[in-house]
Amino acid sequence: MVLSYASPHSAPTLLKVLSDATRMRALALLALEELSVGELARCLGMAQSRVSNHLRVLREHDLLDERRAGTSTYLRSAAVNARPDSSLGRLWLALAPDLSELPEHQSDRLRLGAVLADRHADERAFFDRVAGDWDKVGALFEKGTARERAAAQLLPQGIVLADLGCGTGYVARSLAGLCERLICVDRSAGMLEEAQGRMKDITPDRATVEFRQGELDALPLADAELDGAVAAMVLHHLPELSPALQEMRRVLKPGGTLSIVELMPHHEAWMHQDLGDRHLGLEPAAIQQALNRAGFVDVIVEPLEDRYCPQPGPDGPTGAESRATAPRGDVALPLYLVRGRAPQS
Repeated sequence: MVLSYASPHSAPTLLKVLSDATRMRALALLALEELSVGELARCLGMAQSRVSNHLRVLREHDLLDERRAGTSTYLRSAAVNARPDSSLGRLWLALAPDLSELPEHQSDRLRLGAVLADRHADERAFFDRVAGDWDKVGALFEKGTARERAAAQLLPQGIVLADLGCGTGYVARSLAGLCERLICVDRSAGMLEEAQGRMKDITPDRATVEFRQGELDALPLADAELDGAVAAMVLHHLPELSPALQEMRRVLKPGGTLSIVELMPHHEAWMHQDLGDRHLGLEPAAIQQALNRAGFVDVIVEPLEDRYCPQPGPDGPTGAESRATAPRGDVALPLYLVRGRAPQS
């Protein structure tokens, strides 16, 4: 029977609609949990066709909130979000305490528990099934800055970081979302110009970015100016480690952290000429010892899962030696991380 009144939420209309025990049972469940039509039918222990007839009446009187997901429609009682001063809100407030007195309500709640357990099992099975492909289908982002913002919330506000030997700024981009000020340092004016161009989209709300030209063993930074610094893939370009590491210690605040990414020793001799590498990788123990001598504490070495995949320079290998040692096939060189802290005093 279709109930028709001028206002779907007038008191006479609501009393007429809610006088049916099945509709009250349905609304009682939908006040507890959002359910699909099939799930609601299981909870009520009724055929879906019978439940659909009652849902039609509830829809006609605006007593359901609906959400579509693919081929399924999920329902929720509109009374849950009704204004307390509205007819529906006042009536539901009066009826809700007595819902547990409905003869079938406890059985409905037990069946609801079973339905939700099956739903969660299906959800777990889905994610178990797609776990191997999730990085390809469910973990892709346009810019990746959301991860930076989430990580930044765990750090103290107002920190100052530096990318030492920044090159074209590929590491600096990852640091920009983690600090208030970011200082990019490189000896090459050309590299700094390239980094500026590639980082022009870094907005002030992510970080204030500065570019300074200078050597690693004479950093253009004040004493204790930095909370932290990264030196990624730069130490193997230096003739010796100690002067640069002593400078890095100088510019860090007490307790500040230096993070170094370096190459394990390798035999790709062509990188001397094509990439300007002075050393073919560095022994982790050598960097660890140099950090200790420079006054760093809590020095640790960690392997990295990532690998470095260098390519010949733009002009290709030149000279007999370079041609003889040019890379054959893909080169993937192992990396490691060394981290140390400036002492607190």
